[in-house]
Amino acid sequence: MGLVAYLYRDTRWAERHTVERDATLRDSDWSPIDVTVEDLSESGFSVTAPTELAIGTEIGLGLSGIGMREARVVRRTEYLYGCEFLAALTVQELRAALATPPMTPIALPLETGAIGEAEEHPERLPLGMRSVAIVAGAILAWAVVIGLGWILVGLVRSILSA
Repeated sequence: MGLVAYLYRDTRWAERHTVERDATLRDSDWSPIDVTVEDLSESGFSVTAPTELAIGTEIGLGLSGIGMREARVVRRTEYLYGCEFLAALTVQELRAALATPPMTPIALPLETGAIGEAEEHPERLPLGMRSVAIVAGAILAWAVVIGLGWILVGLVRSILSA
């Protein structure tokens, strides 16, 4: 008696590449969610997301190199989701995604001090001087408006009297 074996190719046919990149996932409401793409292939990706997504949910994935792509959740293990692209990536798109360096967040300067505590900024004038500057600026602006109006009225009178 012989044993017969059949070989089937499942839909997860593409080679997976570990990327561990930050990306933006859009859920069924199209709300943005910050996620980490663990691996990427032509046919899909694995993503760690801090939210619950049901199997079969159609989502969007925004990733450097490929832009926004539509996908579907096909498996779930706690917060790790396996997703398939609705339209597979081309070889060129996959290469672009793998070659694009991960986005580095911009480091903004942090101010030290307790939350809610007003801090003095060395480049700012003291409050009294700022108040004087604001009032003086307002007076100067009104003086310019009144002066231009006075000149305009004078021109109109000279034109009418001529």
